[in-house]
Amino acid sequence: MTTTREIVKRRRSVANIRKITKTMEMIATAKFRRAMNRAVGAKPYTDKIAELVSTLMTGSAQAIHPLMEENTESNRVVLLVLTSNRGLCGGYNGNIIRLANQQIKQLAEGKSEIDLRVSGKKGISALRYAGHEISHSYIDFDDKITFAQAEELADELMDLYCTKQINGVRVVYTRFISSARHDAEILNLLPIRAPVPEEADEEPLDVGIEDYLFSPTREEILSELVPVALKTELFQCFMDAVVSEQVARMSAMKAATDNAQQMIQALTRQYNRARQSQITGELLDIMGGAEALK
Repeated sequence: MTTTREIVKRRRSVANIRKITKTMEMIATAKFRRAMNRAVGAKPYTDKIAELVSTLMTGSAQAIHPLMEENTESNRVVLLVLTSNRGLCGGYNGNIIRLANQQIKQLAEGKSEIDLRVSGKKGISALRYAGHEISHSYIDFDDKITFAQAEELADELMDLYCTKQINGVRVVYTRFISSARHDAEILNLLPIRAPVPEEADEEPLDVGIEDYLFSPTREEILSELVPVALKTELFQCFMDAVVSEQVARMSAMKAATDNAQQMIQALTRQYNRARQSQITGELLDIMGGAEALK
């Protein structure tokens, strides 16, 4: 039978754990707010650049930028996996690693050569343990990633694609939708696909993209906008990953704090019952001794 001393010791230990998880929850909340402000602030710029590129590509009979052209000279695919350097964030890393393993299997079945690049210590250790060869690993892309860091990586990927060394780039990351939803997804970063026109219920406008006069030409504008759009899109992937990591850690620590509180309450009830039983036993001993002295 568990003694009151053991229950008190365990309750004190759980209370200390609750303090730690509560502190980590507060830290994750502060980081989440800062990261969300950065991500939300960059989102309109990213969307507008993508909209401009899509508008300029509409009506084009053929690809007019090297990053839009299909590369059939190589079967090498870059798979960039974005995970975290730290744990204690629920199923955040597990969902990404699971999706990355599925993608690696699909590419292998398609006879594609995989250039696996992983960001984050958790993903690096997990994918190496699974037996996958990692060509590049990054541990500097933390929650304070800058656009310059994403731009450097994007320039390297664009250079590989323009020189026909790879035929595509796919990013496995967690897309932030809201504080209650963030899903692991795969983004086809390269080649850049022309937008598929949607069927509209209303009649189209009389003025189309071909009715505009461009100065400089549309090709020259795209040559400037396409690399910028790719850089901002990659940077947005990193920002979404950072926000999703912090909100996942915040939720995990809140759940741990709530569980610790429930455990403390259960241990308190157990202690009260044990203490009551102990006092009852002591009273019975006293009464028995008093009766024996009569």
